[in-house]
Amino acid sequence: MKILFIRPNSEVPSSAPPMGLLYLGAYLREYGRHEIEIYDARNLGSNLKQIGQAVKKSNPDIIGITAFSMEQKEAHQLAKLSKEIYPDRPVVIGGPYATSQPEDAMRDNNIDYAVIGEGERSGLRLFNMLENGGNPAEVNEIAFRNDDKVVRTNSVDYIIDLDEIPFPAWDLIDFESYFGSEGGKRKTFNQHQMKERVWQLITTRGCPYRCLYCHNLFGKMIRKRSVENVIEELKILKNKYNVEEIEIIDDIFNLDLVRAKEILRSIIAEKLDLKFCFPNGLRSDRFDEELLDLMKEAGAYRLVFAIESGSPRIQKLIRKNVKLDIAQKNIELAARRGFSIGGFFMIGFPTETEEEVMNTIKFALASKMVTATFFMVTPFPGTELHKLALDLGFELPAEYEHYQKVSLNVSKVPTVKLERLRQLALRKFYLDPRRIIQYMKTTPWRHRFFQKLYILIMATLFKYEK
Repeated sequence: MKILFIRPNSEVPSSAPPMGLLYLGAYLREYGRHEIEIYDARNLGSNLKQIGQAVKKSNPDIIGITAFSMEQKEAHQLAKLSKEIYPDRPVVIGGPYATSQPEDAMRDNNIDYAVIGEGERSGLRLFNMLENGGNPAEVNEIAFRNDDKVVRTNSVDYIIDLDEIPFPAWDLIDFESYFGSEGGKRKTFNQHQMKERVWQLITTRGCPYRCLYCHNLFGKMIRKRSVENVIEELKILKNKYNVEEIEIIDDIFNLDLVRAKEILRSIIAEKLDLKFCFPNGLRSDRFDEELLDLMKEAGAYRLVFAIESGSPRIQKLIRKNVKLDIAQKNIELAARRGFSIGGFFMIGFPTETEEEVMNTIKFALASKMVTATFFMVTPFPGTELHKLALDLGFELPAEYEHYQKVSLNVSKVPTVKLERLRQLALRKFYLDPRRIIQYMKTTPWRHRFFQKLYILIMATLFKYEK
């Protein structure tokens, strides 16, 4: 069957390659012999009319849509558009939105099926069923309607041996279009890239931690590609596609220290001559000096740590359980080695007080980080955080802003004060002269210098009122 996958255009600031679709497309071709096309509307900057033209041109048997939770509006628009063009052809939705809110997605009669969680095996079985006939109830971890009732099938059949999944289907996209910053959106997760030709790499799936805010797309069991498989992909990206820099976007690359070091040693031994960054949030309390030294020797230059909160109570509440003293020590060790260091923080957790928000800000200010992002807590449906907010009596909205805005304030801090605290954090963090100097010393800035300068100037316009 011919399947057209669409990624919607939205406010998501990055049009980095759609790795989920590239893996799914490769798997479906390898094991199902399906014909796959990918239309990345976010990368192309397409409007609905242009997407509609692409759907007509493709003339697919099935239309698949992937979407983040914050892209649900765009996902439903695409489903409606698809049904207007081809009323009798199945529309399937997947990705974080379908995983977190399958029932919400399936309330839209323009959507016929939702694939929940990891999509390769369940997607293959669903598409085979649609081609050959069968009972959707026998396909693991999907949602569908039966007599207007939403039915959700059995749990995900996770792929344990990730080497079973072919390398991403790079030929399904215009590879060259993912370099540069045309269209107003950056083409990488990392805002401070060193090289022009940057690509993404995933070496593991799953995370054993149980953070309240997690969408849990790949489950709680860590699954790993073999070191040999990872190195082979790196060689192809470098030698065939002339990639110069790799973003490793695992949930936690350094969870298994022995394996992480083995990958880095293999990169060094193969003399791959690539630059590496880790923009997805490394576990800050799972480092040792040997790992940092190997990262440096392998070509890594930027590390981003997901701290979230500087409050021990909030760390326990959200089940992140970062050991804050060890995290600061490891950040210091990384700074001594000349890494560009970034951090992710979240403010506005349920029951969080102003003092606890200030503890988070103070942690960031006391650290050797040169960049920091302060997200507003968003209780997305399908997360434990959403359930906690409901238990505390909050009426939760149907739609959510992005992480820079308050969708729903579930903390003990008034919304206006919470927003001022975020501005205080930005102003104090980025206007520290010592930090600016360290930023200029360690961080590639030719791509982002003027944007950062703009942030610094704008931050001075906000004043914190006690």
